[in-house]
Amino acid sequence: MHNRLLLLLVMILFKNCYSQPVHTSAMFRGDAAHDSYVATTDQLIYDTKAWQYDAGSPVRSTPLLNNGIVYFGNAGGTFFAIYKKSGQLKWKYTTGKAIHSSAACQDGRIFFSDNGQTIYCLKESNGQLLWKTKMGEKQAYPWRYDYFYSSPVLYEGKVFIGGDDGYFYSLDQQSGKIVWKFKCKGIIRSTGAIYRNSVVFGDTEASLYSVDLKTGKERWQFKIVGDSMNNDNYGYDRRAITSSAVVVGNKIIVGARDGYLYCINGEQIWQLNYVITWVISTAAVKDSLVVTGTSDGRYVNAVNIETGKETWRFRTPSAVWSSPLIVNDKVYAGTFDGHLFCVDLKTGKRLSEFKTNGKILSSPVWSDGLLYVGSDDGHLYALTGHEDKRQYKEGFTKYVFYENGINAYFKNNSDLVIKNYLRMYGYKLIGSDSLAFYMSKEPANSSVFVFASCYFPASVTGNGKSSILRKFLDDGGKIIMAGINPIVYQFDESMKTPVGFRFNAADTLLGLDYGKGDTRSFMGDLPCFPTTAGKQLGLPDSWTTSLFINEKNVDVVLGKNENGDVSAFVKKYNNGGQFVQLWMDADRPDRLDAIIKAAEWQL
Repeated sequence: MHNRLLLLLVMILFKNCYSQPVHTSAMFRGDAAHDSYVATTDQLIYDTKAWQYDAGSPVRSTPLLNNGIVYFGNAGGTFFAIYKKSGQLKWKYTTGKAIHSSAACQDGRIFFSDNGQTIYCLKESNGQLLWKTKMGEKQAYPWRYDYFYSSPVLYEGKVFIGGDDGYFYSLDQQSGKIVWKFKCKGIIRSTGAIYRNSVVFGDTEASLYSVDLKTGKERWQFKIVGDSMNNDNYGYDRRAITSSAVVVGNKIIVGARDGYLYCINGEQIWQLNYVITWVISTAAVKDSLVVTGTSDGRYVNAVNIETGKETWRFRTPSAVWSSPLIVNDKVYAGTFDGHLFCVDLKTGKRLSEFKTNGKILSSPVWSDGLLYVGSDDGHLYALTGHEDKRQYKEGFTKYVFYENGINAYFKNNSDLVIKNYLRMYGYKLIGSDSLAFYMSKEPANSSVFVFASCYFPASVTGNGKSSILRKFLDDGGKIIMAGINPIVYQFDESMKTPVGFRFNAADTLLGLDYGKGDTRSFMGDLPCFPTTAGKQLGLPDSWTTSLFINEKNVDVVLGKNENGDVSAFVKKYNNGGQFVQLWMDADRPDRLDAIIKAAEWQL
């Protein structure tokens, strides 16, 4: 009897022990070194939405992942705990002030600060307030134009964080009591990094400090080039260090608003001149490569950590303030126009992208098969990954067809948006005067034509199945339609406007049977939704159109209407040829990354 009771007691203790959450530490950029490199067992590209959570206002803080939960704050002053696999709310806590500081956690406690100069400690399991500590009054900083706040770093039972009052703080994790505070010349946006028993951080007055962890005494101070600059002479800030230092061995990497990236160890090892453009991003480092982003320069680049020489540069449509993340050999970086780009770490070439509807100032984070990032559109996104599906990786030709004044689908010249987007990624512009030449000239099995304008010149459609267009498809070429298939229309060539229907031409030329050419084909504007294949391409969550086809006429369904009729699809031809029908918004084309994926992936 005694032995059975003892065994039962051991089993209860074992169960209680292993049912408790595992208390691990996590913080901005992963740890106190901030190098932000993740190694996984796969080589996936993360660009497909798994779920999104509506936070109600811009999400500029970087998500924190711990014990299966995503933690982040929003501009409305609410701090969220979300189940990372489902995107469902676990709990939330409201401070009433914008939370652009990224959280940290240790031993069941969550730490963050808000725009009210308050540092919070919450219970990780339920969001209960354990303590809060008020920093000093905000210090004047007329050159602000900044969106981030210093984030907490946890080390040896302390919380290290900078404030708007010009002080850098060390607090006790258990009580929130101030252990020491260090006065700087400017305010502090930089997040501290731990380096040789000191914490390293920058201020807005051109200084990078090393402060002793235990005493709060200055060890050294490094002056950047911006120390010799007067902001009044430029009309904008050229002194602040708002990015966070990254520690790699004995090296410290940090960028600044003076337009330089620095590598130091208390003394300068090298500096790279970015020619005025701010270096706001906190760098990511893998092996010999340092990757960061620029503001007005509008690019992400990789720099050799030993020499400071640029290895590659990837141009972006807008500023990069979000800090890049390296996952295996891929770089993820967000931009002001809402793109999250995936770039090859070795070459700097674009692999893919995901588009949100607002600025991305939050930095991406990877955990357990999902990549997370916030957006100014008020959502936190979780992205799933897939194998590299590019059909053409090297040695292919890509064209975008654009003809001014086409009135078949896009309105107010909105097809210009598509043309300009594709031109930015190396698509050669052609029009009616050259389409037949290039479609006949190029090897079809390594060529793709995207029709930004919904118009087929007679020069490529004449002779039906013997036409240049059909021969191109049967020889293995690929055609992408951004809007309605123009073969269904009769055009007034002088006005480039549809004046009638010719549905039989679609069947004859493309093998697409749309039906009778009346309201049995044009069924009215119906909502459409992407299939799994359509979601992987990045098609919108929904769109409306009026032209549909029976599923038996196509090979891959990308989207259907509410009645099951197909709107977006892939039709296959001889030798691997493909005709891909997409539907970009006629007024404001968006999610244009879907066009490139459709053009360059094997569908």
